[in-house]
Amino acid sequence: MASVNTNVAAITALRTLQQTNTSLDATQNRISTGLKISEAKDNAAYWSISTTLKSDNKSLSTVKDALGLGGATVDVAYQGLNKAKDVLDEIKSKLTAASQPGVDKTKIQAEIGELQKQLVSIASSSTFSGENWLSVDSSTTSFSSTKSIVASFTRNANGSVSIGTIGVNIDTVSLYNASASADGILDTKTALVDGNNTALAYGGTAPSGASGNTSKNSLEAKSVVAGAATISQTTTGTSATTLDATNYVTFDLTVDGVKRQIKLDNTTNTGNVSTRDNLKTALDAAITAAFTGGAPVPVTATVSTTGISFASPTGGSGSNIKLDNIQVTGTVVGGSALFASASGTQAAATTTMTDDVASTTLDADDSITFNIAVDGASAKTVRIDKALVNKTLNITTGVIADITAMKAVTTAALTAAGVTGVTVGNATNKLTLTSNTTTGASQISVSNVVASQAASVMSVDKIDITKLEALGAITGDQQRAVLEAYVSVVNAAINKVTSAAANLGAVAARVDMQKTFVSTLMDTIDKGVGSLVDADMSEESTKLQALQVKQQLGVQALSIANQSSQNILRLFQ
Repeated sequence: MASVNTNVAAITALRTLQQTNTSLDATQNRISTGLKISEAKDNAAYWSISTTLKSDNKSLSTVKDALGLGGATVDVAYQGLNKAKDVLDEIKSKLTAASQPGVDKTKIQAEIGELQKQLVSIASSSTFSGENWLSVDSSTTSFSSTKSIVASFTRNANGSVSIGTIGVNIDTVSLYNASASADGILDTKTALVDGNNTALAYGGTAPSGASGNTSKNSLEAKSVVAGAATISQTTTGTSATTLDATNYVTFDLTVDGVKRQIKLDNTTNTGNVSTRDNLKTALDAAITAAFTGGAPVPVTATVSTTGISFASPTGGSGSNIKLDNIQVTGTVVGGSALFASASGTQAAATTTMTDDVASTTLDADDSITFNIAVDGASAKTVRIDKALVNKTLNITTGVIADITAMKAVTTAALTAAGVTGVTVGNATNKLTLTSNTTTGASQISVSNVVASQAASVMSVDKIDITKLEALGAITGDQQRAVLEAYVSVVNAAINKVTSAAANLGAVAARVDMQKTFVSTLMDTIDKGVGSLVDADMSEESTKLQALQVKQQLGVQALSIANQSSQNILRLFQ
């Protein structure tokens, strides 16, 4: 039906053309943008997903940059540790050279000192972007022992996000720590031990918190030399006699290497030696006269019913007394009876420790050491520790209960140290050390008695081989033991540096792997987003051509539909 009010054909053609134009506009937009979903109205769900993924990808790009910065920081610290190890190797070789007898320790220490300064320089300059992991101060409020490298960005199913990190514990990496309560690898204090893994009580400083235990004072006799020594000469008695210028008795008396001739004549006690008391008075006067101006304190004479004794005063240096070359001149009545034998005998030197023995408990890190020289032999270091106590007394507690136990333990310690010619005893609950020598020189010297709760300690940065004597290493053997211990300290530092470098190397490898993974993840997300929103250009180009043809046909159809109205109008002309 033809109608002038409604042109159904034109309306249909117009709607078709409008739809074609809408589709054509959408296709042209996809072709120009390359996206099939560029706005929320295109597909709200896909647009929302793609927008979130694109945002996450930007965060991953930042993570990748952070991994680059973190990796650079790790690399700087790693290189610093490698260089520090090289310097430590040099210090180790210098200490080994210092163990050679006759070397100039001052010159070697000068080299070691420069190497120690180089270690400080390496640690302080190993900085990247304000981060220094080798030289730290854990006492500052901002300090954290765990350094974090941003490594990942994750969004879970409920939409919340989290940032993952790679942690590095710099407590095991730092070379120096300025805090008083913590140490780095090179300023940490390591216990000194000799080649037998026995702790040394000298060569370093006392460990933090260590102090002398009062129960150990029984052996703390500082620099004790041999005490009173006594020799006795047998006599058969005295007879009434008068000494004068032609009738006298002489003998040689040696005290601590100083020899004097003693002469009994009428110048001493008017020559009256008719009683034992008169003999003692005469001997004391003659000895005093002979030693006036001499080095040793004069010995005193004691006369008993069995003989004459010569003793050095307690606390004096006399510990070596010798009597010989007895001569009777003239017609001294009973003179030969004064000295029945031709020569005197040397008493054994005895050292008495200064304090009473009290119950002493040695823990695993406790030790008591002292140096002892017997009868002119080189001094040796004697060590008493828990292991020795338990082995000697057949116990497990390390307790030295009384003087009897102390005698047994000290005897075992002397044997272990290779000390011979001395017997351990006690005098009124005090420990005594007595020489076994009965003739010739006899002397005992005890020094450097140290009661310590742990071994001496030393750190790499404080090693100074010119101060060995000041640190208690007196003898050549002690100094060699300390140098060996110093080498062990440096070697322990090398092992720690090596381990720290290995750990950082593992972190660096992980950072590199994470960077590669993040790059791959970003590419994967890009692909996923592309599959959601990217337009298929081949498909869109085909659609474009089809829609362009359809648009042309729609225009012609609309034109034809409009011409039908014009034909109706001609009917009224």
